[in-house]
Amino acid sequence: MGELIIKEDGRYKEYEGLLLERDQLMKEACSIHVSYVKEFGELLLESFELKVDCIKKRKMIAFCLAAVNHGKPVDVKAMNEHIETEMAAYTTQLKDMADDKKKADEAKVCPEYKAKKCKRIYHRLAKIIHPDINPKAAENEKIAELWNRVAIAYQCNDDVELDNLEILIRKVLKDNGDLVAGVTIDNIDERIDRLKEEINEIITTEPYSWKKILSSDKKTAELKEDIRKEIEDYKKISEDLAKVLQDILSGGGVPLTWIQE
Repeated sequence: MGELIIKEDGRYKEYEGLLLERDQLMKEACSIHVSYVKEFGELLLESFELKVDCIKKRKMIAFCLAAVNHGKPVDVKAMNEHIETEMAAYTTQLKDMADDKKKADEAKVCPEYKAKKCKRIYHRLAKIIHPDINPKAAENEKIAELWNRVAIAYQCNDDVELDNLEILIRKVLKDNGDLVAGVTIDNIDERIDRLKEEINEIITTEPYSWKKILSSDKKTAELKEDIRKEIEDYKKISEDLAKVLQDILSGGGVPLTWIQE
Protein backbone atom coordinates (compact mmCIF):
# COMPACT_ATOMS: atom_id res chain seq x y z
CA MET A 1 0.00 0.00 0.00
CA GLY A 2 1.37 3.39 -0.97
CA GLU A 3 1.71 6.14 1.60
CA LEU A 4 -0.51 9.18 1.63
CA ILE A 5 0.42 11.71 -1.04
CA ILE A 6 -0.01 15.31 0.07
CA LYS A 7 -0.50 18.09 -2.44
CA GLU A 8 1.23 20.74 -0.41
CA ASP A 9 2.66 24.19 -0.79
CA GLY A 10 5.93 23.56 1.03
CA ARG A 11 4.61 23.97 4.59
CA TYR A 12 3.09 20.53 5.02
CA LYS A 13 6.04 19.08 6.94
CA GLU A 14 5.82 21.94 9.42
CA TYR A 15 2.08 21.41 9.75
CA GLU A 16 2.47 17.67 10.27
CA GLY A 17 5.21 18.17 12.85
CA LEU A 18 3.15 20.70 14.82
CA LEU A 19 0.10 18.44 14.69
CA LEU A 20 2.00 15.48 16.12
CA GLU A 21 3.68 17.73 18.70
CA ARG A 22 0.27 19.04 19.79
CA ASP A 23 -1.10 15.52 20.21
CA GLN A 24 1.98 14.40 22.14
CA LEU A 25 1.76 17.40 24.47
CA MET A 26 -1.92 16.68 25.10
CA LYS A 27 -1.00 13.13 26.04
CA GLU A 28 1.79 14.35 28.32
CA ALA A 29 -0.64 16.76 29.96
CA CYS A 30 -2.93 13.85 30.82
CA SER A 31 0.00 11.95 32.29
CA ILE A 32 1.09 14.99 34.31
CA HIS A 33 -2.45 15.35 35.62
CA VAL A 34 -2.42 11.76 36.88
CA SER A 35 0.99 12.23 38.53
CA TYR A 36 -0.15 15.47 40.16
CA VAL A 37 -3.27 13.86 41.60
CA LYS A 38 -1.22 10.89 42.83
CA GLU A 39 1.12 13.28 44.63
CA PHE A 40 -1.30 15.88 45.99
CA GLY A 41 -4.77 14.37 45.58
CA GLU A 42 -5.30 13.29 49.17
CA LEU A 43 -4.36 16.68 50.58
CA LEU A 44 -6.33 18.57 47.93
CA LEU A 45 -9.40 16.45 48.58
CA GLU A 46 -9.20 17.04 52.34
CA SER A 47 -8.78 20.77 51.79
CA PHE A 48 -11.72 20.98 49.41
CA GLU A 49 -13.97 18.93 51.72
CA LEU A 50 -13.27 21.43 54.51
CA LYS A 51 -13.84 24.35 52.14
CA VAL A 52 -17.21 22.90 51.13
CA ASP A 53 -18.09 22.41 54.80
CA CYS A 54 -17.34 26.08 55.49
CA ILE A 55 -19.41 27.22 52.53
CA LYS A 56 -22.33 25.07 53.69
CA LYS A 57 -22.19 26.51 57.21
CA ARG A 58 -22.06 30.08 55.87
CA LYS A 59 -25.15 29.42 53.77
CA MET A 60 -26.96 27.91 56.76
CA ILE A 61 -26.09 30.96 58.85
CA ALA A 62 -27.29 33.31 56.10
CA PHE A 63 -30.59 31.39 55.79
CA CYS A 64 -31.22 31.50 59.55
CA LEU A 65 -30.33 35.19 59.86
CA ALA A 66 -32.61 36.06 56.93
CA ALA A 67 -35.49 34.34 58.72
CA VAL A 68 -34.70 36.12 61.99
CA ASN A 69 -34.39 39.52 60.31
CA HIS A 70 -37.84 39.05 58.78
CA GLY A 71 -39.29 37.96 62.08
CA LYS A 72 -39.99 34.47 60.83
CA PRO A 73 -39.24 31.08 62.35
CA VAL A 74 -36.57 28.86 60.78
CA ASP A 75 -38.15 26.24 58.56
CA VAL A 76 -35.74 23.32 58.87
CA LYS A 77 -37.12 21.45 55.87
CA ALA A 78 -36.96 24.55 53.67
CA MET A 79 -33.44 25.30 54.88
CA ASN A 80 -32.20 21.79 54.11
CA GLU A 81 -33.75 21.89 50.63
CA HIS A 82 -32.27 25.34 49.99
CA ILE A 83 -28.80 24.30 51.16
CA GLU A 84 -28.92 21.09 49.13
CA THR A 85 -29.71 23.09 45.98
CA GLU A 86 -27.07 25.72 46.72
CA MET A 87 -24.42 23.08 47.39
CA ALA A 88 -25.21 20.83 44.41
CA ALA A 89 -22.34 22.10 42.26
CA TYR A 90 -19.85 21.76 45.14
CA THR A 91 -21.10 18.25 45.91
CA THR A 92 -20.61 17.25 42.27
CA GLN A 93 -17.12 18.78 42.20
CA LEU A 94 -16.22 16.96 45.41
CA LYS A 95 -17.38 13.65 43.93
CA ASP A 96 -15.43 14.31 40.72
CA MET A 97 -12.28 15.00 42.74
CA ALA A 98 -12.73 11.78 44.71
CA ASP A 99 -13.27 9.81 41.49
CA ASP A 100 -10.26 11.47 39.89
CA LYS A 101 -8.10 10.55 42.87
CA LYS A 102 -9.28 6.94 42.77
CA LYS A 103 -8.46 6.66 39.05
CA ALA A 104 -5.04 8.23 39.58
CA ASP A 105 -4.27 5.88 42.47
CA GLU A 106 -5.19 2.91 40.29
CA ALA A 107 -3.22 4.14 37.27
CA LYS A 108 -0.08 2.20 36.48
CA VAL A 109 3.23 3.70 35.41
CA CYS A 110 3.98 2.84 31.80
CA PRO A 111 7.52 1.58 31.04
CA GLU A 112 9.45 4.02 28.87
CA TYR A 113 9.95 1.48 26.06
CA LYS A 114 6.18 0.97 25.77
CA ALA A 115 5.53 4.71 25.68
CA LYS A 116 8.10 5.15 22.90
CA LYS A 117 6.66 2.26 20.91
CA CYS A 118 3.16 3.72 21.21
CA LYS A 119 4.44 7.09 20.03
CA ARG A 120 6.08 5.53 16.94
CA ILE A 121 2.95 3.60 15.96
CA TYR A 122 0.71 6.61 16.59
CA HIS A 123 2.88 8.84 14.43
CA ARG A 124 2.84 6.33 11.57
CA LEU A 125 -0.94 6.08 11.68
CA ALA A 126 -1.54 9.78 12.25
CA LYS A 127 0.35 10.64 9.09
CA ILE A 128 -2.13 8.68 6.98
CA ILE A 129 -5.51 8.83 8.77
CA HIS A 130 -5.41 11.72 11.26
CA PRO A 131 -8.63 13.68 10.59
CA ASP A 132 -6.69 16.94 10.29
CA ILE A 133 -4.29 15.43 7.74
CA ASN A 134 -6.55 13.17 5.70
CA PRO A 135 -10.19 14.34 5.95
CA LYS A 136 -11.17 11.89 3.18
CA ALA A 137 -10.10 8.92 5.29
CA ALA A 138 -11.84 10.39 8.33
CA GLU A 139 -15.11 10.43 6.39
CA ASN A 140 -14.91 6.65 6.08
CA GLU A 141 -17.00 5.17 8.91
CA LYS A 142 -14.69 2.21 9.49
CA ILE A 143 -11.54 4.36 9.48
CA ALA A 144 -13.17 6.91 11.81
CA GLU A 145 -14.01 4.15 14.28
CA LEU A 146 -10.49 2.73 14.10
CA TRP A 147 -8.99 6.20 14.59
CA ASN A 148 -11.01 6.70 17.76
CA ARG A 149 -9.63 3.41 19.04
CA VAL A 150 -6.11 4.55 18.11
CA ALA A 151 -6.53 7.77 20.10
CA ILE A 152 -7.73 5.85 23.17
CA ALA A 153 -4.99 3.23 22.92
CA TYR A 154 -2.37 5.98 22.54
CA GLN A 155 -3.61 7.75 25.67
CA CYS A 156 -3.51 4.44 27.57
CA ASN A 157 -0.08 3.45 26.20
CA ASP A 158 -1.59 0.20 24.95
CA ASP A 159 1.06 -0.92 22.49
CA VAL A 160 -0.60 -4.30 21.84
CA GLU A 161 -3.86 -2.64 20.82
CA LEU A 162 -1.99 -0.16 18.61
CA ASP A 163 -0.15 -3.03 16.90
CA ASN A 164 -3.47 -4.71 16.13
CA LEU A 165 -5.09 -1.48 15.00
CA GLU A 166 -2.24 -0.72 12.60
CA ILE A 167 -2.83 -4.07 10.88
CA LEU A 168 -6.57 -3.42 10.63
CA ILE A 169 -6.12 0.12 9.36
CA ARG A 170 -3.62 -0.82 6.69
CA LYS A 171 -5.96 -3.57 5.48
CA VAL A 172 -8.87 -1.12 5.20
CA LEU A 173 -6.66 1.37 3.36
CA LYS A 174 -5.40 -1.33 1.02
CA ASP A 175 -8.98 -2.28 0.18
CA ASN A 176 -9.87 1.40 -0.34
CA GLY A 177 -6.97 2.85 -2.27
CA ASP A 178 -8.77 6.12 -2.90
CA LEU A 179 -8.52 6.94 0.81
CA VAL A 180 -4.78 7.52 0.45
CA ALA A 181 -4.91 9.33 -2.87
CA GLY A 182 -3.72 12.90 -3.16
CA VAL A 183 -4.91 15.12 -0.32
CA THR A 184 -4.84 18.90 -0.26
CA ILE A 185 -4.45 20.70 3.06
CA ASP A 186 -6.58 23.81 2.77
CA ASN A 187 -5.72 27.04 4.60
CA ILE A 188 -2.46 25.55 5.79
CA ASP A 189 -1.08 28.89 7.04
CA GLU A 190 -4.13 29.39 9.25
CA ARG A 191 -3.92 25.80 10.46
CA ILE A 192 -0.26 26.21 11.38
CA ASP A 193 -0.97 29.42 13.29
CA ARG A 194 -3.84 27.74 15.13
CA LEU A 195 -1.66 24.77 16.07
CA LYS A 196 1.03 27.07 17.43
CA GLU A 197 -1.59 28.80 19.57
CA GLU A 198 -2.89 25.45 20.83
CA ILE A 199 0.61 24.26 21.69
CA ASN A 200 1.36 27.47 23.57
CA GLU A 201 -1.94 27.14 25.45
CA ILE A 202 -1.12 23.57 26.48
CA ILE A 203 2.41 24.23 27.75
CA THR A 204 1.52 27.42 29.65
CA THR A 205 -1.59 26.21 31.48
CA GLU A 206 -2.61 23.43 33.86
CA PRO A 207 -2.09 20.54 33.97
CA TYR A 208 1.07 20.81 31.82
CA SER A 209 2.41 23.69 33.91
CA TRP A 210 2.38 21.37 36.95
CA LYS A 211 5.38 19.63 35.39
CA LYS A 212 7.68 22.25 36.97
CA ILE A 213 6.36 21.41 40.43
CA LEU A 214 6.53 17.65 39.97
CA SER A 215 10.09 17.80 38.65
CA SER A 216 11.33 19.61 41.78
CA ASP A 217 11.41 17.96 45.21
CA LYS A 218 11.62 21.40 46.79
CA LYS A 219 8.57 22.76 44.97
CA THR A 220 6.64 19.56 45.69
CA ALA A 221 7.38 19.85 49.41
CA GLU A 222 6.51 23.56 49.43
CA LEU A 223 3.15 22.97 47.77
CA LYS A 224 2.29 20.17 50.20
CA GLU A 225 3.11 22.49 53.10
CA ASP A 226 0.93 25.23 51.59
CA ILE A 227 -2.00 22.82 51.26
CA ARG A 228 -1.53 21.59 54.84
CA LYS A 229 -1.64 25.21 56.08
CA GLU A 230 -4.79 25.75 54.02
CA ILE A 231 -6.33 22.68 55.68
CA GLU A 232 -5.57 24.03 59.15
CA ASP A 233 -7.06 27.40 58.21
CA TYR A 234 -10.27 25.77 56.97
CA LYS A 235 -10.49 23.69 60.16
CA LYS A 236 -10.31 26.86 62.26
CA ILE A 237 -12.88 28.64 60.11
CA SER A 238 -15.18 25.62 60.25
CA GLU A 239 -14.98 25.57 64.05
CA ASP A 240 -15.74 29.30 64.27
CA LEU A 241 -18.70 28.99 61.89
CA ALA A 242 -20.04 26.02 63.87
CA LYS A 243 -20.05 28.17 67.02
CA VAL A 244 -21.87 31.00 65.25
CA LEU A 245 -24.44 28.59 63.87
CA GLN A 246 -24.90 26.98 67.26
CA ASP A 247 -25.49 30.38 68.87
CA ILE A 248 -28.18 31.16 66.31
CA LEU A 249 -29.89 27.80 66.53
CA SER A 250 -29.84 27.79 70.33
CA GLY A 251 -31.50 31.17 70.46
CA GLY A 252 -28.68 33.63 70.74
CA GLY A 253 -31.06 35.99 72.54
CA VAL A 254 -33.57 35.66 69.71
CA PRO A 255 -36.32 33.04 70.11
CA LEU A 256 -36.50 30.71 67.11
CA THR A 257 -39.23 28.28 66.20
CA TRP A 258 -38.28 25.18 64.26
CA ILE A 259 -40.81 24.07 61.67
CA GLN A 260 -40.57 20.37 60.85
CA GLU A 261 -42.85 17.84 59.27
